[in-house]
Amino acid sequence: MADEILTYNTPNSEQILRKINQYEFRRQWKNNLKKNNKNLYWGITFIVFGIITVLPKNYTFSGFFFGFALASVSSYFNYLSQYKKIKKNFHDKLDQEISDLKINSNDVIWEFTPTHFGFKNYKSEYNFIWKEITYCILDDQYLYITASSFINFILDKINIDEENLKKTIDYLESKSLLREI
Repeated sequence: MADEILTYNTPNSEQILRKINQYEFRRQWKNNLKKNNKNLYWGITFIVFGIITVLPKNYTFSGFFFGFALASVSSYFNYLSQYKKIKKNFHDKLDQEISDLKINSNDVIWEFTPTHFGFKNYKSEYNFIWKEITYCILDDQYLYITASSFINFILDKINIDEENLKKTIDYLESKSLLREI
């Protein structure tokens, strides 16, 4: 197994590119949005405490609670506004990437050798030594390969047959590190 070289092509299409990028965007923002919802809950909680302290005419504490409520709620809406801008920017970049893909529609080449992992698409070519590679399996649908801690490659399991998938996972298990995301 160690001397075997795995090389295969996967199709590069608009549907696959859109599906993988949207999945990755949702996965990255899922926890962020949950944490942001806590700001709204805290804001509502502080408003309730503010109202409770206004009833006995304790205006000092009510101002304190209303101040925190205002800060929490404004933080929630500010973060939501940023998310919407980032999401729009993401979709604009994805649309640009898809239009570039239509012009240069080449298959993606994946290469697993004893010395390195290689990836080549229509616009770039990467080769990484194995100690720079980590991987994980996401939702039993995607193989998520990270190189040098900042470049991600996502392989949709639908694009390769079961035998090549097993060989690829065996290769990754023997050469790289499994990492949870």
